[in-house]
Amino acid sequence: MEKKKVAILVGGGPAPGLNSVISSVTLESIQRGYEVVGIYNGFKWISSASFDPKIHTITLDRKVVDGIHFKGGSILGTARDSLIKNGKIDTEKVNNVKKAMEMLDIGYLVTTGGDDTAFSASIISKEIKNFYVAHVPKTIDNDLPLPGDMPTFGFQTARELGTALLKNLLEDARTTGRWYFVVAMGRSAGHLALGMGMAAGATLTIIPEQFGN
Repeated sequence: MEKKKVAILVGGGPAPGLNSVISSVTLESIQRGYEVVGIYNGFKWISSASFDPKIHTITLDRKVVDGIHFKGGSILGTARDSLIKNGKIDTEKVNNVKKAMEMLDIGYLVTTGGDDTAFSASIISKEIKNFYVAHVPKTIDNDLPLPGDMPTFGFQTARELGTALLKNLLEDARTTGRWYFVVAMGRSAGHLALGMGMAAGATLTIIPEQFGN
């Protein structure tokens, strides 16, 4: 018998657009006749032996997600927990997730996050039979090779806000005759720093790609 519940979780750092994903998945799932369960704080609780569905989940319906796409952050919270420990798959955590999915009667899981969340989602898709996983890539670093050079969601908003801050600092630098050093996020990619620097007209932008390996 097909399981008619969809679960949604958010992992990694905050980024603009998370509530839009939650809302869109919820509304489309309900439209198709599925119940929707929101899981708090990514893989943090469902990979733990202390998982409690009464505390760590919420039933998502039209009323709950109404208008949340206008708000920042994530109504489900987020966490950087993954199913990897010391570079290897943590079988205990994986088994806890499997138990949680069975407990909640979940047949479909939608995750949104960066590399760690995506890899954890892929592990679950392989470990549970007749279980379907979809991942929505999210990173303000813009370092994922999406089709058609499409930017990852969160990048454009981060660049715009970063540019506005940088322009203010540039004006302060002119006024005071001082130099300001600004550090932008980017684990191993300089897309955000370069985008901010170009848009604001920064004197100098240094990115890791200039130095190779």
